[in-house]
Formats: sequence, C-alpha cells, structure tokens
Amino acid sequence: MSKADFDAFVKRQQAEEKKEAELDPKQQLREWLDYLNALYEQIADHLKEYLDTGAAKITLRDIQLDEEFSGVYTARELILKIGPSTVTFTPIGTMLIGTKGRVDVQGPRGTARLVLVNKKVTDARQLIKVTVRRVGGPPLPPAPPTEQVIKQIEWTWKLSTPPPEMKFTELTQDTFFNMILAVANG
Repeated sequence: MSKADFDAFVKRQQAEEKKEAELDPKQQLREWLDYLNALYEQIADHLKEYLDTGAAKITLRDIQLDEEFSGVYTARELILKIGPSTVTFTPIGTMLIGTKGRVDVQGPRGTARLVLVNKKVTDARQLIKVTVRRVGGPPLPPAPPTEQVIKQIEWTWKLSTPPPEMKFTELTQDTFFNMILAVANG
C-alpha cells in the first residue's frame, strides 16, 4: 500500500464521517412517521367504500419501536377488521438496508411485507451497487453527494416478495385488495 492509497482512504473516511454527521435522526424519524401516516391514509382511501358502510373498520394503536439511530419512539400500528378477520399492519422500522421503512402485514392465513422504496426500483438487486477496484488501478470517479442522490429519490410504498429474490410491486387498490385476500383468506 502506498502513501497515496492511504491518503485516499483517509479522505474517504472523513467524507463518510461528514455524511454521518449530516444525518439528522430526528428529521429521519419525522419523515418515517409521515410516510407511515401517508400509508395509513392510502389504506383508508382504498377501503373507503367498506369503511363508510361499516363492512370494514380501522383502528390505530401506539406501539414502541427501538432503533439504533433514534432510540425508543412511538409509532402507530393499523388494525383492519373485516367481519371475523383481523389484519394487522405493524411498522418494523426505518433506515433499513435499501429502504426507508418496512411494515409487516399479518392476517389469519398469512403474512405480507410493505416497503418504502425508490419508486424506480422493482427488485432488490437494484438496491445494491458493488464496485471492484484493483489496488494501484485508476482512481474511482467521485460519487454524487449522498444528499443529492437522496433528494432525487421518490419514496413510495410497494409490496415486497420474501427474500432473497425480493421483487417490488406498486401498492395500488388492486394489489392492496389481493394482498388482503392472501393474508386473510388464504
């Protein structure tokens, strides 16, 4: 390893430290809770006809989550009741690898997963970037500033298939109804 390689390493570490310092956990938490509320509004909108007639009922309850970046905080869990079936939407957390959040959906006949991901992403392979560089090879081009990349992302709720071959499907009224039928009706 040469001094130039070490200098490059030190500069990368300083840049990472600066990025971490710029991350405001309180702001990230506020955004996460706002996206969670937006999901619950979207669910209520999909179910409006059934909620208005009393065929379905939504209740919200506070739960405690504990995440490394923010510590303990309160989020809301949504409980959907349709006849004797109960479907629970439980927030798992934010700042997860490749996503801005996850909500697990549990019904009497199965489970599903909702993730808050970049609208352009359709599978997990698009969330990971691997760069290989030979020692002593040409320098890597500078990466775009993290803040600029994050601002370009349009976060949206999508259905996720189970790992490892995770595929993401946009959450529409039809995909929402299909998900509820799968977890509540088998």
